[in-house]
Amino acid sequence: MRRPRVLIIRPAGQADLLAARLKHIGMEPVVIPAVAILPPVSWDGVDEALARLSQYAWVLFTSANGVRMFFDRGRTRGGGVAGSPIPRWAAIGPGTAAALEAVGIKESWLPSRYLGESVGDELPASRGQHVLRVRGETASPAATTRLRARGVSVDEVVAYRIVEAPPGSEALLRQAWTEGIDAIVFTSASTVRGFGHLAQRAGIADDVSSVTTFAIGPVTAEAMTALGWTVHGVALQHSVDGLVSLIEERRASIAADHATS
Repeated sequence: MRRPRVLIIRPAGQADLLAARLKHIGMEPVVIPAVAILPPVSWDGVDEALARLSQYAWVLFTSANGVRMFFDRGRTRGGGVAGSPIPRWAAIGPGTAAALEAVGIKESWLPSRYLGESVGDELPASRGQHVLRVRGETASPAATTRLRARGVSVDEVVAYRIVEAPPGSEALLRQAWTEGIDAIVFTSASTVRGFGHLAQRAGIADDVSSVTTFAIGPVTAEAMTALGWTVHGVALQHSVDGLVSLIEERRASIAADHATS
């Protein structure tokens, strides 16, 4: 009998850790990207920010993708980023902090909850200080809105854009669904939307309700609900660790549903 198959729809190259953790707890991960990460339409905003990093008290990243694209651009321009004279670096969650550590930032501030609202309320920036927020094209404005409400000056730069439902994933999804999917892991609102488009094109949209679905956090869960899908579980800790803990807790029920399907 095969292991329960869990569909991971993170972008290409970003699912390895989650897949390995799921395999370790007895699941069979199936990786099909529902979104693709691409450079921004223009690098002008990022280039200007890189040129004046020393003016900011904080540099805030609200995704690991932002970290990778921002630092890659810094290297392309021929200047170092990690060694810049910036007092503090901030990350929305442990995945983003790990991406910072991978590029040489050993210490970064984290909020108590890995949400944009918590970042905006808790980042220890003072009124009048300047914060640079590095984000994706469609990122939630929550962190910026709340920081500005506290009198903090925030400059935003778009370091990447997300293309939902990349064409190459449609046939992969159709084949995987034919072979059997028992659960789906959603890690962002964009993966929800991207999967929704892929499911429509693959002709399986009406079957999504037949599998167990998990969300990394409440924003992702809201996107799922907006599409009419049942959310069977939301990770308490909005991270890969939180997702794996949640799925491990539900392992018996997933296995039971798989056995009867």
